[in-house]
Parts: sequence; C-alpha cells; structure tokens
Amino acid sequence: MSRVTWLGSLYWRIALACLGLLAAGLAIQMVFVVATLSRPSGLQARITAQQLADTVARDLVETLEVDPAAEVRQVLSRHQDTPLPVFFVTVEGIVTGPVPGPLPEVVARRVAALVDEYERGRGREDRWVGVAVVDVIGKTEGHVVVLPRRPGWAVLRELGPWGLGSAALTAIGIAALLAWLAFAPAHRRLKALEDAATRLGSGDLTARAPEDGADEISRVSRAFNQTADALAAQIQRVTSEQDVRRQLLADVSHELHTPLTTIRGYIETLRMRDLPITDADRERYLAVVDDEAVRLEHLIGDLLDLAKMEAGGQGLRKEPVPVQSLWTRLRDRHGPTARGAGVTLVFDETDEDVMADPGCLEQALSNLVGNAIRFTPDGGSVRLSVHALPSGDIRFDVADTGVGLSAADQARVFERFYKQDASRSRGGTGLGLSIVRAIAQAHGGQATVASTPGRGSTFSVMIPGPPPSLG
Repeated sequence: MSRVTWLGSLYWRIALACLGLLAAGLAIQMVFVVATLSRPSGLQARITAQQLADTVARDLVETLEVDPAAEVRQVLSRHQDTPLPVFFVTVEGIVTGPVPGPLPEVVARRVAALVDEYERGRGREDRWVGVAVVDVIGKTEGHVVVLPRRPGWAVLRELGPWGLGSAALTAIGIAALLAWLAFAPAHRRLKALEDAATRLGSGDLTARAPEDGADEISRVSRAFNQTADALAAQIQRVTSEQDVRRQLLADVSHELHTPLTTIRGYIETLRMRDLPITDADRERYLAVVDDEAVRLEHLIGDLLDLAKMEAGGQGLRKEPVPVQSLWTRLRDRHGPTARGAGVTLVFDETDEDVMADPGCLEQALSNLVGNAIRFTPDGGSVRLSVHALPSGDIRFDVADTGVGLSAADQARVFERFYKQDASRSRGGTGLGLSIVRAIAQAHGGQATVASTPGRGSTFSVMIPGPPPSLG
C-alpha cells in the first residue's frame, strides 16, 4: 500500500521524470562524445591514414628483419598514442591490435575485409583508410591496417569506468540537488494546502493555505481560501440566523405569555358565579382584558410587519413622496398625544420629495415620533427634519429633548423586544425600533441613533436618494 502511495505522489513522479530525462540526456550526450572522439580530426588532417600505415609497416619491417621472433603487438603499441586505430593482419587472416586481449569479432572481421578488398584491388575509396604491406626479406608477413576512426569501445576504454561513473554520478547529484531546490518549496506549499483542506474538512473554519508565490499553486491556494471564507461566512450566517430564530421564538413566547395570562386570569374571575363582583369592578376587569387584547393585536401586527420587512421588503412600492404631506399626516396622528404629554412637535419646512414606499416610510417615522414623545418629559420638544446628503442619500432626523440613552442602550436599542425603561414602555411591543431598522434596510439604507444621557436623542433614517435623471 505504501509503495502504491509513493508511486502515486505527484512530487516523486515529477522527480523521477526529471531523472529519466537526465539519464536520456546523458546517454545521448555520451553517444555524441564517443562519435566525436572517434571521428578523425586535428592530427588526422595532418597525417593521413595511409601515411600512418606506411610508417607502422616500415617499423615492423625493420624490427622483424633484426628479430624475426619479435612481438608484433609491441611494435603496434609504440604507435598507440596515434589518433587512429592501428592493426596488423597476418597472411592467415589473424588480426592483432595494439593492446593485449582479443579484439571484438566485429572489428576483426572489418579489418580482415579491408585487407581482402585491398588485395583484390577494390576499396580504399575512403581516404581515411590506410593499408600497407609488410615484406620482410621479400616475404609478405601481412598488412598494416589503419581504420578511419577509432571504434566506440576503444573510446570508452580510454575514458575508463571511473571517469564515466564519476561523470554520471556528478550529473545525477547536481540534477537531484537542482530538482530538490526547485520542487521542495512547491512540495511544502502543496503539503500545506493539503493540511488546510484536511483541517477545513474536519470542521476547522480557520484553516487557510499560504498564498505566497505567483504560480499555479498560489492561485489554487487563493481559490481555496476564498472558498473557505465563503463557507465560513455562510456557516456563520446560518448559525446567526438560527440563534436569532431561537431568540425570537423565546421573546415572542414571553411577550405573548404575559397578556394571555392576564386575559385568562380576569376571564376566570368574571366566570366565578359565587364571587360577588360589582358592576364597576366588572367594567374595570373588562377594560383590562380589552387593553391586553389590543396589546396582543399590536404585537402580532408588529411581528407581521417586521417579518415582511426582514424578508427584503416584499411588496415595497417606491414612488415620489412629498415630505411636507408626510409631515402633515404625522402631525395629525401624534399631535393630540404630544399636547396631552406637554410635548411640542416641530416640523422643519421643506419642499423635498423622496423616493420611498409612502406607507412604510410613514410607519418608520411614526414609530420614532411615538417613542420620542413617550420618553420626553413635559415641556420638551420633538423636531423632525430632512437632509439631502452630499452622497445623494436622504436622511430623516427625529430629535427629542428627552432622557437620552446610555452607550449600552444605544448598542441594543434596535434589538427586538428591547425596552430601555419598562415603566415608560408600558403599552409598547418592543418591536417599534426593530421595524424602523428593517424598513430602512429594505429601502437600501440604515437606521442610527446618537444620544447624550439627560439631553435627548436623535434617531436617523437614511435611505438612498432618487437616481440621477438622464439628459
């Protein structure tokens, strides 16, 4: 199993491919080296093969005339340093070379064939081949043959096994070192990418691959990290939505439980026939039941509005809305309540038109005005204004001179069912500001608050302005 894994490694396959290419290159280079060293050049251009053959033949004649029993190989060895191979062929066809040991059969046959062609008057068309007759005291002893080039085995023998082996090992070692220097960083980055993918698969959403470099591995790492970021964001979003749903379910259950419990308690009291209840008490109990029923109605209505807005403002119909007419409707709706609480409503004069859903925008501002009146003491004021921002957006401000909000309250004031002061929030559902934020976001804007405790608050709803007109 480990052998299969080892062979399947991309790193090792690349390394083996490099070594294979190196071996093939060395083999081809060796063929060219041997061919080049065996080709006549240099000295061969100055001393022809025939001249060399004649020289060796004279040397043999002189030696054999003095000592007929002399070794032919010893004479040939004296010319071993010549660049061309020299051989002696006896009249019986026995071939002798300058070095001890039998000659390769293919070489011996070729040399003998050259002598046969020479005696028959054929061949010798290649000017590099030299053949000379060795006559000793009028008797032919044989022929000296000089081949046009050295055979490959002779070149390899001259180079020697140690030289060839050392060169091959040096080349392989250098290639292995270069391959390691080239592929080791890539291997480490691939291993880091593999580890990151494994960790991400096991649930570690912080796992990321190094993105250093500008090659394919770095691009794959960047794509992996982008995928991991998107996956982590999606999981975080799903987890947050699940937490929000659980919290919303708990909050809704709590908010519904209180009025339902109150209604049930008073109804059970009214149904007790043996309990003496005056008409005044009965009317008071029914008034409480009616108040709690209205509170439930408002709560359910606000929940439906919030769900619709948080679903992306489904059914949102944008159209030009004159701000002055919006002020008029808000004044008519909240004017009596403000006068009853001793609060002055102030609307800045404007001829601005905004692009929004009229009903939703009015609902958002109405929620803000209602809250501002509720938290502003007698003698205070609530001011509504609209501002065109340099960015082209439109901002509505509802500023009061009420009790203000602490930093902690400002951070949570737009949360569902969050109530700053339970005594002042009596009758509210705790969803008003959440609806304001959802309406602003459905329009593509946002809701913010700026407040100073004891000096009042300013709630703002910012929505995108109308697109620029063409032409």
